[in-house]
Amino acid sequence: MTCLTAPFDGPPLDPSSPEAQQWVRDELANGQYLTEPSWWQRFVEWLSHLFGGGSSPSLLPSWVAVLVVVVVVAVVALVVLRLVRPESVTRRRPTAVAAVDDEGLSAADYRRRARASSDRGDWDTALLDSYRALAASAVERTLLTELPGRTAHEVAVSLGPVFPDHAEALASAASSFDDVRYGHRRTTRAQAAATTELDAELLQTKPRLGQVVAR
Repeated sequence: MTCLTAPFDGPPLDPSSPEAQQWVRDELANGQYLTEPSWWQRFVEWLSHLFGGGSSPSLLPSWVAVLVVVVVVAVVALVVLRLVRPESVTRRRPTAVAAVDDEGLSAADYRRRARASSDRGDWDTALLDSYRALAASAVERTLLTELPGRTAHEVAVSLGPVFPDHAEALASAASSFDDVRYGHRRTTRAQAAATTELDAELLQTKPRLGQVVAR
């Protein structure tokens, strides 16, 4: 009895090793296996082409390649630091918790330092020490019960009712203090002089004793 079978036109079912490897290469070359290169792969390929890593000649000298890599690493490091240390964004403005008096000197000592700073044209320090003198003077006159831990804004708010005619000037001086001390801004000779004059005026002004802060 003769068994008839249909002719088979496909590849042999038992390919040789070279044939099998070629099949794998052909299959992998199929579009469904292709993936988009990552941004890092594209960047590396771009650098390779830019600095002659491929078949084309280098477009730029080799030292530029080193510079580019250093800059890229530095930028990545800065981004990582900003992500893991978000407090660095708010560090510039800690005015809500920063004390106005961090040295504990007397009002007279702060005034001497302010005058010395003004004489050498250091308006930033002159403004800071003039406001510290103002705050320390309020404690010495028992207008404030204590100073350690108070912020410049708290001093202004507390002394505003005691010196109502100077409440606006106190608020302005407190803002200038925070801008210079914690906002890292430069002040002017006029602003420093205004704070010094405010300290002198309050020293000569009779407070409203019924409004003295008792806390």
